[in-house]
Amino acid sequence: MMSKRSGVGLVLLSVILLAGCGTRQSEKDEATSQSRSSQSSSTKSVTDTTKVSLNAAIKAFQQQYPDASLTSIELEDQLGRPVYTLEGVGGTQEHELQLNGRTGKVISPSKAVAIAVHDRNGGYASELKLDKDNGTTYWEVQVHQGKQQVEIKIDAQEGSILKTEHDD
Repeated sequence: MMSKRSGVGLVLLSVILLAGCGTRQSEKDEATSQSRSSQSSSTKSVTDTTKVSLNAAIKAFQQQYPDASLTSIELEDQLGRPVYTLEGVGGTQEHELQLNGRTGKVISPSKAVAIAVHDRNGGYASELKLDKDNGTTYWEVQVHQGKQQVEIKIDAQEGSILKTEHDD
């Protein structure tokens, strides 16, 4: 009999404690709900302008890096356009792919070099790197034409030339 009363007493004590915590928990839930609401409204604007599905973005990564395992996916607004950033690891190399969320365009390293060399009407690329500045991801390509060296910045999502600098 004593154990039955103890069990009932524990249940009652638990109910009382939970009721007391319930007010604080509901306040926390309300704050969390408001936080999620503001996050979803900012995320919603990114997803509203995204035409490329997550599955299509993953397929693009797998086509670009068939031997890599995907480790991270991010969708964010970059200067008014949705951009997927997919990261993965293949062997001992890390891979990153940025994909325009509206068009699905990927400007690969070889495409960036082709755009830069075409812009200069010939020459060869001696250096290539992916960089990001003020929310814009771009390829920086060093093109040599004879004795002249030109640095060309190409938007990594659109393929448009952002800037051309001639080295003296």
